[in-house]
Amino acid sequence: MKLSDKILMLRKKEGMSQEQLAEKLNVSRQAISRWESGSALPDANNIRQLSRVFAVSADYLLNDDVDEYKTQVQEPVPAADENDIGRILIYLITLEVMVLLIQFMSVVILQNVVFAFLSFLPFVAAIGGFEYAYQKNTGKQTVQTKAFRRRFYKISAWLGLYFPVRFAMSAAAAFYPRPYSSLLFEVLVLVVYMCAAVLVNLAIDKQYIMKDE
Repeated sequence: MKLSDKILMLRKKEGMSQEQLAEKLNVSRQAISRWESGSALPDANNIRQLSRVFAVSADYLLNDDVDEYKTQVQEPVPAADENDIGRILIYLITLEVMVLLIQFMSVVILQNVVFAFLSFLPFVAAIGGFEYAYQKNTGKQTVQTKAFRRRFYKISAWLGLYFPVRFAMSAAAAFYPRPYSSLLFEVLVLVVYMCAAVLVNLAIDKQYIMKDE
């Protein structure tokens, strides 16, 4: 049995869709599709992760002559690791939500732009500290940590872009020669913010897809 057939068989045996397997391996669904069709081969790291996800040996996956299922069972990735990653993500997102609330109070209630700008610094510090720690431990990166980094930046884009967009549009509005409705301004800010957040999320996904190809 070929590698492509084994991946397809094991995925269906585990009841996973291509999207679910791609999420576990931190690759694109297209990558899984190419592996199963035989038009592309997973790299060494992907083979190692496949063997863990499916609890089979790498030799079983790579050797067409080895058809015995689960010849050498690999230890699965400990569930505790995923739980720890989930808790860290919750802590970081909670910090970002707190910063967002402080910004809202500063701009909408206190109407203090300087304080709102200063309150954004913890948000930047959280992202910078996270990226520094991630890059410092490049040798310990796993599928879970890479997927965690991807989710963290996508959520951070939604939480962190609103007030920078609002500040930029407020500065631009100061040069607008005609009076305008505050309600229209808020709607425009919301539209631009959502477009910016979606574009950033698409750019993040595209970056990870390009790494998988």
